[in-house]
Amino acid sequence: MRKSIIIREMELGAGKPKTCVPITGKTEMEILKEAMLAKEGGADLVEWRVDHFVEVRNFNTVIRIAKSMREILENLPILFTFRTEGCDNAVTQEEYTAINEYVIRKEVVDMIDIELFMGDEVCQNLSRLAHKHNCVVVISNHDFDRTPNEQVIVERLCRMRELGADVPKIAVMPHNAEDVLTLLSATNQYANVHADGPLITMSMNDLGKISRVSGEIFGSALTFGSTVRSSAPGQMHLKDVEIMLDILHTRRER
Repeated sequence: MRKSIIIREMELGAGKPKTCVPITGKTEMEILKEAMLAKEGGADLVEWRVDHFVEVRNFNTVIRIAKSMREILENLPILFTFRTEGCDNAVTQEEYTAINEYVIRKEVVDMIDIELFMGDEVCQNLSRLAHKHNCVVVISNHDFDRTPNEQVIVERLCRMRELGADVPKIAVMPHNAEDVLTLLSATNQYANVHADGPLITMSMNDLGKISRVSGEIFGSALTFGSTVRSSAPGQMHLKDVEIMLDILHTRRER
């Protein structure tokens, strides 16, 4: 039986998928404004996409802003993400590890995103450190070119769990409806056969939008919705996501 995870006052993996707003501001002012909009908009948590921040290599500034975000967000969880997959960030493995280690040790966020293809050693070391500091680990993989076959998707999710993920996450790019069905089928298979906790999956672009709101049916525990700008292809506005989640949830309760 899959267990849910309690993060502050949020229960991830129970009931409706939780809604996460990406914060993609380039400056401190933009970041804090987006945090306020996410709080006012009713998000369950936020993802700080720190790779968009122009001063991302100034670690002390990153920590100061994270603390300011906490004051604004009150008890909403913060997922810290430095995305390199599908982005223009020229960052070494050492730089990637350093900023994540620093943020984990300062205990200013609740969840940390670690990219699967940074390698087993990076994933394991950051996962161990995060757990030592009571930080929930999301290990992720984003394929912006294609949708792997169902078994590859399931194997990647299982590998994430083996490397220390509390919450495995995969996002793939569909080229037709069959690709979307592949992602949904893989999600359902992993959720019902392999999972012992929450997972996050999505099919990107307009074709994959159905996967972003059907998590309660297929097994994905979290979805993303924007308030200012989307952080991935096919991401919808938070309010639209919430309406669809409510409709599907009500239907299941009847």
